Amino acid sequence: MVVTIPRGFDRGRIPDVLEQKRDWIERALRRYPMKPEPYRPPERTVLQAIGEEWTIGYETGDPRHVTLVKRGDRALHVSGAINRPDVVRRVLERWLTVQARRHLVPWLYRTAGELDISLKGVSVHAQRTLWGSCSHRNTISLNARLLLIPPDMVRYVFVHELVHTRHMNHSREFWRAVAVHVPDYRDRVKELKRLWRALEI
Repeated sequence: MVVTIPRGFDRGRIPDVLEQKRDWIERALRRYPMKPEPYRPPERTVLQAIGEEWTIGYETGDPRHVTLVKRGDRALHVSGAINRPDVVRRVLERWLTVQARRHLVPWLYRTAGELDISLKGVSVHAQRTLWGSCSHRNTISLNARLLLIPPDMVRYVFVHELVHTRHMNHSREFWRAVAVHVPDYRDRVKELKRLWRALEI
């Protein structure tokens, strides 16, 4: 963001003016989002939800595709057309989704049992907009990126979506039901927004 001021304007007043106009500025930024930074494949990824850290190495190879294999205990090796970051990203997201199905699905079913809620099914995807969602058929879709956040935040998302099987809205009854299991849910909502902005794989 660039701030333009008239000649002779007192620069010391800029912080106060920005604070006064904060709401307008945030609305304007939402209407005209900044162009995202080009994707840079990471050299490591931390699966906070399950306490694992993986290193990721890269090697140029077959230019027609990208291959990912596990090497050692917590190491991934990506080879092939690594100069195509979007392809590398899709390969890493597929790996993350496989890990998420392995760990998050049984965890969600355990949480459903604790809340005495019956589930019809669970799916996992590398979603771009939601941590999770619940359908009218009592099936829940989870974002594979949940593996990248702390376990207490994952549990909150689970509780949130499970309560939706009984309240398909965000009514007072819904939030009261959530508060029974996560009393500080308001703090969790704020933290999830912050985590979303910081996430990447």
